[in-house]
Amino acid sequence: MILDKRILNTSEAAYLLGISDRGVYQLIHSGKLCAYKDENHYAWHIPEESLKHYMAARLTEMNPSTAPNH
Repeated sequence: MILDKRILNTSEAAYLLGISDRGVYQLIHSGKLCAYKDENHYAWHIPEESLKHYMAARLTEMNPSTAPNH
C-alpha cells in the first residue's frame, strides 16, 4: 500500500481508490467496502485489508481471467 497504516480514514481510502470521499461513503453504505465506527465516534475506520479486498474484487470484475482458480 502507499500508506503505511493498518487503518485508514475515508479521505485516505478515497485517495488510494481515486474517488471522492462521498464515493467511499457510498461504498461503505452499499456494503462493498467494510468499515466500522468506534463507539460514540463519527469517523469511519477502514482496515487496510478491507481496502485490499475491495480492490482485488474490482480487478476481478474488470478482468475475470485474473480470478484465482479454485
